[in-house]
Amino acid sequence: MRNVDRPQDPRTLLSALWVFLLMNIIFRDIHQFLSPGYMDWVLAGEMFGQQITDELLLYGGFAVEVMIVMVLLPHVLPRSALRIVNTFAVLFTTALVLFTPPIDPDDVFFLIICLATLLAILWFGWTRFAAPAASRQTAITRPA
Repeated sequence: MRNVDRPQDPRTLLSALWVFLLMNIIFRDIHQFLSPGYMDWVLAGEMFGQQITDELLLYGGFAVEVMIVMVLLPHVLPRSALRIVNTFAVLFTTALVLFTPPIDPDDVFFLIICLATLLAILWFGWTRFAAPAASRQTAITRPA
């Protein structure tokens, strides 16, 4: 049995937070198909008053890929690079989440969950992946 008092690997926890975010976004999108009139918009090739184009679909694919790659990157990037990349990914994903307007109460619920998760990811990334104190010292003292 696993000891829950043992600290978790911060890379694994950061990756798990990105998975949690992705699952919420994916479920929100799947859940949206049940909304009355939603499929009519999709079949008409329009979303939120905007024409669905190949370029828009490419942008959407890129946006989702940022979140997908953030599941992997915590395990392969060095600490200093991870902090920067994670921050960029959080800011980019926050803009994406805010760009998709909520159209019903459950969308507002998912928006709140996603924004709270993004804040947790940002906070966790900054606090757990800061440079170690020894490497932040600017002066090295030598014995005389």
